[in-house]
Amino acid sequence: MRYSPLHKADVRQRIVRTASYRFRSEGMDAVGIANLMADLGLTHGGFYSHFRDKEALVAEACRHGFDELQQRLAAVLDTVPAEQRLAALVQHYLSLAHRDRPDDGCVAAALGGEMARRDQPSRQAFTAGIEAQLALLQACAPPGEEMTPTPCVALALMVGALLLSRAVSDPALSQRFLEEATRALAPPRQV
Repeated sequence: MRYSPLHKADVRQRIVRTASYRFRSEGMDAVGIANLMADLGLTHGGFYSHFRDKEALVAEACRHGFDELQQRLAAVLDTVPAEQRLAALVQHYLSLAHRDRPDDGCVAAALGGEMARRDQPSRQAFTAGIEAQLALLQACAPPGEEMTPTPCVALALMVGALLLSRAVSDPALSQRFLEEATRALAPPRQV
C-alpha cells in the first residue's frame, strides 16, 4: 500500500522525535532500530524507507533535540529584560527539572561523551547544535559587548555541571554542581 508524502513525513518525524528522546535517555548504542520501530508500531524494514542507516537517524535526532532546547531557551529569553537574559538562561538550563529529564533536555549533556565516537554526519549535526547554543549565549551579552565569561566557557561549565549532577549518586553533591555553576555564571545581582 502506498502512503501519501504527508503520511511519510509524519512517520519520519515520529521516528526522529522518539529516537531523540530515547537516545538522550538511554544512550545511542542502547537503542536498537528494531525495538525503536516496534515501539512505534512500525516494522524494522520500514526504517530504511526513511533513513539510510542508524547514523543518519542519529544526526536527525541530534538536530531535533538541539532545536527543541533552542526553542525553549529562546522562549525563556523572550520573557526577561536584556540585562537578565544570561541569568534566566543559566537558571533554566541548570535547573533540577532539566537535570531530572535527560530525555527532554540538552543533547550535549546527555550524549556529548558518546558523540565523540560517532561518524561525521552525527558529529556535524552535534557541532551545528553547539554553535547555535554558543550564538544564543552570545545574544545574552549586553549590546556591543562581549560576554564574560566567553560563550565557550559558559557552555562548557553548564554542560559539565549538568552532566556531573546527573552522574553522581549523592543528591546533595548533584545539587551543588547546579547551584555553584549557576552562581559562577550568573551571580546574584547587587542592588
